[in-house]
Amino acid sequence: MDGLRRPETKMALSETFRYWNRAPLTAAEIFLRRYFTRRIVQPWQLPSIMRKHIFTGALGSIWATLISGMFFMYFGMRIGLKPIHWGVMAAITSWSLTAEIISARATHRFMQRKLIWFICSFSDRTLRFLGIVLSLWLWHAGHSSSATVLIVAISIASCLGTMASTPWLSWLADIIPEEVHGRFWGRRTAWIAVAMIVATVPAAILMDRTPDRWKLEVTQIIFLVATVFGLLDLIIHGTIPEPPMARPPENSFLQEILLPLRDINFRPWLTFSLFYFFALYLGGTLSVLFFMQNLQLQRHFIVGMIVLSLAPLIVSILTAGLSGEIVDRVGPKKVMHWAYLTWVLTPLFWVFATPRTAAFWICGSSIVGCIAATAAVNAATKLVTRFPAPGQRAMYIAVSDTATCIGSGFGALAAGLIAKAFADWSCVLGGWTFNIFHAIFVISTTLGVIAVIVFLKGVKNPASFRPQTASVPGTSMSKPVKSRAVLGDSQGDSA
Repeated sequence: MDGLRRPETKMALSETFRYWNRAPLTAAEIFLRRYFTRRIVQPWQLPSIMRKHIFTGALGSIWATLISGMFFMYFGMRIGLKPIHWGVMAAITSWSLTAEIISARATHRFMQRKLIWFICSFSDRTLRFLGIVLSLWLWHAGHSSSATVLIVAISIASCLGTMASTPWLSWLADIIPEEVHGRFWGRRTAWIAVAMIVATVPAAILMDRTPDRWKLEVTQIIFLVATVFGLLDLIIHGTIPEPPMARPPENSFLQEILLPLRDINFRPWLTFSLFYFFALYLGGTLSVLFFMQNLQLQRHFIVGMIVLSLAPLIVSILTAGLSGEIVDRVGPKKVMHWAYLTWVLTPLFWVFATPRTAAFWICGSSIVGCIAATAAVNAATKLVTRFPAPGQRAMYIAVSDTATCIGSGFGALAAGLIAKAFADWSCVLGGWTFNIFHAIFVISTTLGVIAVIVFLKGVKNPASFRPQTASVPGTSMSKPVKSRAVLGDSQGDSA
């Protein structure tokens, strides 16, 4: 009896009692535990993981395209959004990307990338749809706050969505071998373009054939379908295993933020991103509004969809793989120089467009811009994810995106303020009449070219200041991975 009174005996009996009386796990609890459990990624799993990345990327891109772009622009115009509203919303949305620093800190602190990504992405996709529905209800009820509600909902949703990208990119970089990153990203981009064509063209035809009195309701149906695709993307993508994360150094929040800023090899990239995306968003923020109002594309949805989405998507299918191959062969820096320089030239196409020639000029800008943007994003993604050590990757990504969003936010706000302040400005040169939109496009291109010439030359390839490693972090690979062998297997399985 004395033995039963000992503390260690009581504790053992208590644990045994709790074990036998514990309720069995439900099917949902078992699913969630397996869903978010981290596990080693084996080499033979890479082909199926790459296929799943491509498939879920297609679902997510369909969601993003259908719930934004021309469909969202039309919805906003119908409920009363003005150019200043679009500028403010784009600026707030861009500045909200600074929240990536919070998700990067949470990633380093809790080392649960998949869980953080899922919570942020799910909140983004549900809140965005609810905000659209609520703003439409307020507009029908005659409330003047419909525009404000829409801006607030989209801004918060965008903040949550961008917070998801930091843990996601860190997670992806731990799985995809560095030597095939560019080619994998290129193939992923090409397949995403195919899926977007299949989804967006029928939606545009539906909008064109719907009478004006029902178009607003049809946009709601399109947004609902997009949300279903977006949530399906999350469910399937979460089945991709998350490898154990490399433990970051024990630093304070401020020290983690300052580390990328003090990195002399990384700082030129931050400077370039800040200035370049200010210029790019200055010209791009109001471009779709200009197309729909001044060039009358709101009357021809299918034409707008062809020149804004279909043509560049076809080009992306044809060029994404090649650009990824070039990124892996020559390094991100060389690709970025010509890609970013070409990308910022596209606003000049719109200066010469008229309602009669709109399709020609917009299609040309879309094709040129798509080729350049596909290569630029591919190169920039590889550069940013391979700069730091694996344990510090999330914060480097967050700080890089923060520099981009600060520049793009100020560019978007400047575009809205300039368009409002000089709404009635126009001039005639050589028989052509130019308005404030044309002036914004010219200023945007000029500043972008200056940013490339002045700031991009200081950016370095990651391989130029550290040894190139072929090991795959977070996997059980003990030997270097030959890039062609891995890519060849994945391509064969993906086909």
